[in-house]
Amino acid sequence: MMLGKIFSDPAALLVMAVVTVLVAVAGRWVAGNRRHFDALRGGLDVLRKVGRELPPEHPIRRRLESAPVVEVSFEEIAHLLGAEGVGAAALALLRLRSQLNWIERFGQLAVHLGILGTVFALVTADFGDPEAFRTKLPIALGTTLFGLIGAVVLSLLGGVAESVLDRATEAVRDALLSGFDDEGDVRG
Repeated sequence: MMLGKIFSDPAALLVMAVVTVLVAVAGRWVAGNRRHFDALRGGLDVLRKVGRELPPEHPIRRRLESAPVVEVSFEEIAHLLGAEGVGAAALALLRLRSQLNWIERFGQLAVHLGILGTVFALVTADFGDPEAFRTKLPIALGTTLFGLIGAVVLSLLGGVAESVLDRATEAVRDALLSGFDDEGDVRG
């Protein structure tokens, strides 16, 4: 049975082990940053307060109020929140941006490891001997299988990370803007 040979082949198991480590690291990053997003979301009242206290000439306030297309970078908002208690969660979400790049690289690495195993198996195969060639198939198929499965899982984790970042940026921006609106209601 081919499947049994795939799961007992050392090269395929090596690719599976490396891909499992990559997925575990990426999964830990995403799960941790989802918790940071929840903490940030819990501190949005602080942002509304910060929004109310920003003077009209403050550069962040002017950029936020200028047009919906203009976005303040998350870095600027994290800096603004630094002394407000939610800054740690915002800074952690900033790290997710660089981790997202690594998650994408991990997906590429998983595919490359799968292809490398396939090429290795085919290069070392003896095409003149059908039985010897068949012994190399589990290596080729197993490394490809585990590399592609890892790439799919890492791609999904990357999508979740992007979603967390997008939702965090939108929530923070909306909270700041609603703080400006609250200020107008207080003055009006």
